[in-house]
Formats: sequence, C-alpha cells, structure tokens
Amino acid sequence: MKNILPALLLLCCLLAASGCTGAEQAVPEHTDTLAEAREVFGPDIPEPSYLPEGYVFENAVRSPDGSVTLTYTSTAGDLRITRLSSADAPCPGPTVAGNKDWIVQGNGILGHLVYENDDRSDGSPWLLRWDWNDAAFCMTGSLPEGEITKVASSVVSEG
Repeated sequence: MKNILPALLLLCCLLAASGCTGAEQAVPEHTDTLAEAREVFGPDIPEPSYLPEGYVFENAVRSPDGSVTLTYTSTAGDLRITRLSSADAPCPGPTVAGNKDWIVQGNGILGHLVYENDDRSDGSPWLLRWDWNDAAFCMTGSLPEGEITKVASSVVSEG
C-alpha cells in the first residue's frame, strides 16, 4: 500500500495539471456591444452591413467551439447570424425542422434554406446555411424570403 500512495498522488497531480479534473466546462463568451464584439472576437465577426428596418443589435456570443453568433432583435422576432468554426459545425440557436431543403440563390449567395414544417409563408421560422470562400455561415430568423439573401450577402460583402 505504501508504494501505491505516491503513485496515486502523482497521477492526481498530473491529471489536475492537464485540466482533467472534470469540474470545469467551457463557457461561451458574451459581449453586449458591436464594438466590444469586434475587439474581443476579432474582425471576422458575421456583422451585416444591411438589416431590415427595426432590427437592433442585442449581443454577441462565441461558443466553446469558436463559432461567433450575433443576435439582432425586432418586434418581428430575432435574427441570429453565425460564422461557424468549421464547415461541418452545427448551427447554434433555435432548431428549424423541415423535410425540404431549398436551394436559394440571390445577391451573390448560394445556400440551403429550411423552413419550419416546410411553411414558406411570411413570418415562418427558417434557417439558411451557406459557404463563402473558406468560411461557413448560418442564419435563423423569420424575415420575408426577399430579405434573407440581402442580409446574408451583406455579411460577406467586402465593401
């Protein structure tokens, strides 16, 4: 038993030093202003240059996987725009479940659009996922169809 105790103590110390205590969990980082989001998360935040009237910035969140989501609010509902950490990362936020995956193209964007319960009427929740250069994005909201690609293209436009 005497020989085991030092080995157990050493093992516990090594596990604690390597972060394997199991007590810590990665916590998302939050900011409350766009200026703070640019400073904390860097220049590649998914900030749109166009938003429909009435939308205002609410917060930005960087998830433990590195994805950054900006949330805008309006009386029409929330709009969440995410720059994903990788092309295969899941879209955070509300889940949108539909059986059909529409291909949308407009304003330079080519993406996959899913409507909640396949309901394409105005005000129905949707999720758009698209790639641009080496980055992957997703956006959820309830904007009218004509506004979806306008906002998405303004996220990736260079000017």
